[in-house]
Amino acid sequence: MEMSEKVMAMLTRIGFTKYEVLIYWTLLVYGPSTAKEISERSGVPYNRVYDTIASLRGRGFVNEIEGSPKVYLAYSPKISFLKFKRDIDTIREELERELERVKLKTEERPGIWRTKDLDVAVEMVKESIDASNYEVILVAPEKFLERIENNIKNALKRGTTVSLYTEEKIDLSDFSKLGNLYVRRFHKLNHFIGMFDGNEVIDIQNIGFRPRNPPSFKATYPEIIFSQYSFIREAFKESHLLAESIKNPDDIRFFANFHAVDLIRRHLNDEVIYAKVRGRNLASGEIEELEGRVVGYTVALDEGIDSFDLELETGIVKVGGMFAVLEDYETTMIHLALM
Repeated sequence: MEMSEKVMAMLTRIGFTKYEVLIYWTLLVYGPSTAKEISERSGVPYNRVYDTIASLRGRGFVNEIEGSPKVYLAYSPKISFLKFKRDIDTIREELERELERVKLKTEERPGIWRTKDLDVAVEMVKESIDASNYEVILVAPEKFLERIENNIKNALKRGTTVSLYTEEKIDLSDFSKLGNLYVRRFHKLNHFIGMFDGNEVIDIQNIGFRPRNPPSFKATYPEIIFSQYSFIREAFKESHLLAESIKNPDDIRFFANFHAVDLIRRHLNDEVIYAKVRGRNLASGEIEELEGRVVGYTVALDEGIDSFDLELETGIVKVGGMFAVLEDYETTMIHLALM
């Protein structure tokens, strides 16, 4: 009983040799068999049966029954691939740990990753949310948020701020209990846009129309990030705040300065606000750690200005966001504390 070329190709694509496919298929079809029977039924040369079975045994697809002669049997695909998936997950996790260790020592060139597979795009979004430490900004329709709900919740739990631009009807009561969450009503929800700590952006086009294979990309090029950052600033101007949940008032994190300034604008008269930022001194180009009390702010979004005034021991400095040019410092790492 021959295997279809399609299944043969699929198994070969994930690392099976031709002989492995033939022997595994033979054992699935005919049940427990001796080496001689396997060779006769599969067409695999007898002198290659034993080493091929040894390989399949090592990967959890075949077992043997002691006797004379020995009899070999195949685990069902459901059982075999359960172990195979676990092995793959173990390898992936070890590779990720090793990559994280090594990448701390290297600088990465900007790149762009494209796909038309929605599942791949969703996994990109999940991965980026999970790696974010300061702020996740999501411009997304309600239905898409359902696919990344657990990742959003985990981000909130670990202290990452989540800023959503979405539909007014959405129920976010579960999210609001977990961390610092800001929800804004925005009507232009044809595309999904996600921005993560200001380091990368993901765009899934026409998601509002629910196409089967929407063009999508993840990018770390500063030019693309600037373009999407500018769009989100425009979305901020056109939206209005639906909900604000501050569960960690002593550690409110942002990368988008206009979000930080908006919070300062709404709370400065009633609260004492302190800020810690890691920013680039626009005069010297040096990266500096700043800490002090927020004593003012400037908002003129039409002119591209959103900054706050930070009182240091040496005086008052103006802190701007990504691509700042008029302020004293540019930052994407902001910690605010409401006292």
